[in-house]
Amino acid sequence: MHVVMLQVVYSLQGPNHALRFLLALSLLHSVWALWPIPAALSTGNTTLVLSSNFYFDVAIQNVPADFHNAVQQAQYYLENDKLGRLVVSHGVNNSAVLTNAKSLPSLKLSLASGATVNPIATESVKPLGTHSEEYILTILADDSPHCLPT
Repeated sequence: MHVVMLQVVYSLQGPNHALRFLLALSLLHSVWALWPIPAALSTGNTTLVLSSNFYFDVAIQNVPADFHNAVQQAQYYLENDKLGRLVVSHGVNNSAVLTNAKSLPSLKLSLASGATVNPIATESVKPLGTHSEEYILTILADDSPHCLPT
């Protein structure tokens, strides 16, 4: 069984920054530098695109309004910004690769067991180092339940 995995552990300044980072990461062809430096990173070599009906699956109870708005804003930008790769060919040379790429239908947002969600406005004014801002992004490409469709 072949497993392709991307796992990133970051520390960012609140959920809104994490969503913006995920959006930026989704638009990159390849990554040559990362900031902030991840605590751990492993990559695969499978091309992945966001599905045309991609959505954020918020699996968090009682989400604060500003957190909900940040998710909706990220969704809006994914659907409406007509961003493309900045390459001379405008990506024409990669059209076959992208056509055959695996498609990511959604991204589930959840909290670690026992964690609570606070408004972004509350989290963003706390002194640095007083709260955990890390997240884990894992994308598997095999037949396990939390993997990309084949």
